[in-house]
Amino acid sequence: MGIINRFLLFVSMIGLALLSVLVLCMGVLPESIWLNEIHYILSRRETVAVSVVLLLVALHLLGVSLRGRAERTHERGDFILLQGAEGGVRVALPAIRAMAERTLLSLHGIRMAKVRAQRVRASKKAPETLRLVLDLTVSRGTPVASLTEAAAAAIRTELRETMGLEDVAVESHITAFSDAVPAGKRRVV
Repeated sequence: MGIINRFLLFVSMIGLALLSVLVLCMGVLPESIWLNEIHYILSRRETVAVSVVLLLVALHLLGVSLRGRAERTHERGDFILLQGAEGGVRVALPAIRAMAERTLLSLHGIRMAKVRAQRVRASKKAPETLRLVLDLTVSRGTPVASLTEAAAAAIRTELRETMGLEDVAVESHITAFSDAVPAGKRRVV
């Protein structure tokens, strides 16, 4: 639950506590007095507006509490490959990112590639997995479907051969189409 939802929950709980105290105090006041005050308050437009807002906040907080915990992603740190008695093998996410970008730039049709490597944990007990998000600039006229499949296959092959990682999630986003020559590559005429 985020900080805003915690603040809304705090305010609504304080309001409910004050309402509870008010209900307890009604036994001290004569019935005719507090009924007259309630009729006056309920006839005001402001009371109806505040009631609707509080109802919406309560429904929102109910939805937040019933919704499952979202997966946690981290784009910094190391990804643990092996954990043994002698210690663990860790690979830095920037190293995985650089390897994936080099692999992508070697494919025909990809002009620029930016890779985001993320450690993903669906729940506290679930193991941490790796997800790569590819932002690709491809040359015009290149079939995008086959290119993204080839890019995902090349990255998965490289990760399997280098690190022994299986079933890495790869998500491709085509950000632009370009005919510009990639930096560092010159055409020989």
